[in-house]
Amino acid sequence: MFQGRVRHVPTMKDAMVRGAVYPRRSLVLVAGVPGAGKSTLLRRLFGLRGDEARPVLTADGVRVIDSLQSRYQLRPLLARVPYPLWRWVVHVLHLAQVAAALCGGPVVVHECGTRLPVRVLLALLCRFRRYEVHVLMIDATPEEARSGQNARGRRVTERSHRMHSRRWRRLRAATRHGPAAFAPGARSLLVLDRRQARELTWIRFGPGGGARGSRRTSTDSPSDRIELLMPDAS
Repeated sequence: MFQGRVRHVPTMKDAMVRGAVYPRRSLVLVAGVPGAGKSTLLRRLFGLRGDEARPVLTADGVRVIDSLQSRYQLRPLLARVPYPLWRWVVHVLHLAQVAAALCGGPVVVHECGTRLPVRVLLALLCRFRRYEVHVLMIDATPEEARSGQNARGRRVTERSHRMHSRRWRRLRAATRHGPAAFAPGARSLLVLDRRQARELTWIRFGPGGGARGSRRTSTDSPSDRIELLMPDAS
């Protein structure tokens, strides 16, 4: 079994990542185009039902924020209004809930990642609240994302789908140079395809990791790297 800390994993190719350990005062952005599998990952790893109308606080003290929560919270008030007219209100409420959650414990956030102003704003909030930004990108192809949208029963328009896909390709190319290309000051970047995302079995938080048998060196600082756990190839 291999365990080691990494700052930047632009692609895992065919490797299987079983889990990741982040410093406790972290904002982990789970990013991907609509349909990539962000909500599915959050439900599976943190026990969400998928119909919550508020951010979820897990038994381990992790605040999990999915943009669907904002949509469900507002729907009773705006159900008669076509959703495209109040989508922006959902985005604003989502960001407000993220800001409110940055109060000491770990935070995991669903965010498509294709909007630069949002990425910069989240980075500034974390800097102000003394949080680290860590990024987990689910790298889905446009076809995989469309299939995911069909499976969940919520499709974005063809125009929106093309826009997200185009921006995602540019973002992926930029992040090959490091996590700061995703958000200023981001401390780590992990990119998984949809299969690898399905194989991820846990995300944990601790003052520098917590997986048993972790390997450390004197030059490793617990606050500037994430720790990955992968099965032994043998």
